[in-house]
Amino acid sequence: MNMQNVVETLEASVSIRGLDLNFGVVNVLQGLDLDVAQGEFLVLLGSSGCGKSTVLNCIAGLVDLSAGQIFINGQNVTWAEPSDRGIDMVFQSYALYPQMTVEGNMSFGLRNAGMARAEIATRVAKAAKILQLEPLLKRKPAALSGGQRQRVAIGRALVRDVDVFLFDEPLSNLDAKLRADLRVEIKRLYQQLGNTMIYVTHDQVEAMTLADRIAVMKGGKIMQLGTPDEIYNRPQNLYVADFIGAPAMNFIGPRLHGDRVTFGEHDICIPHLGGGVE
Repeated sequence: MNMQNVVETLEASVSIRGLDLNFGVVNVLQGLDLDVAQGEFLVLLGSSGCGKSTVLNCIAGLVDLSAGQIFINGQNVTWAEPSDRGIDMVFQSYALYPQMTVEGNMSFGLRNAGMARAEIATRVAKAAKILQLEPLLKRKPAALSGGQRQRVAIGRALVRDVDVFLFDEPLSNLDAKLRADLRVEIKRLYQQLGNTMIYVTHDQVEAMTLADRIAVMKGGKIMQLGTPDEIYNRPQNLYVADFIGAPAMNFIGPRLHGDRVTFGEHDICIPHLGGGVE
């Protein structure tokens, strides 16, 4: 790692260097580099199978890397246990304990860690207020809507007061109206907390509305990393141009001959182009 990379790693909240992940002969991630700034909301965007959730699992320590390193707040956590990384993760599935109340689900991890009851109560109350769950604390998951259950899952992560929150397609199981409502709540939560958040989705609307920056992925590689405005208005390659936008961008194959470019029936002269081939 050169000196510039060392400096970037120390300043970043999460840094990934040369990440490879192979399952047998299948290369899932290939030489991936990524820096996530302190307090940034980064979205990993791509179609199914592009490797975005796998990147999140690598950051969380849920899979062993084939090569590369991962740093969180300047510490090399490549081989650290998930519990020692200062992260928490919200999954697509709510994974709530059905026999416990909302309060019980949110406090379960803290109780297992032996935290004092007073501190647990303070943290649960704070998270419930932020997520508007105060009237629901005594209910069990069966008595909650899908959106309420997902807020409880987010609250369970929130009470741990970690440096980095990881979201793996948390809204995929919800209907369109609930997804829109929860997007607003997640954005508001981020603005209140200011923690680093890394969010995986295949939904470009979620990416464009939530992200400070978007990493568009394909085949285990980042095709483009930039702000929503940059990704939308200045795509760096055909894949990004085609993937972002609804309806999708139209493509017209030009023909070059000398200093002239032909698009269908239109012929345009571009001085000093030169060197073009039919």
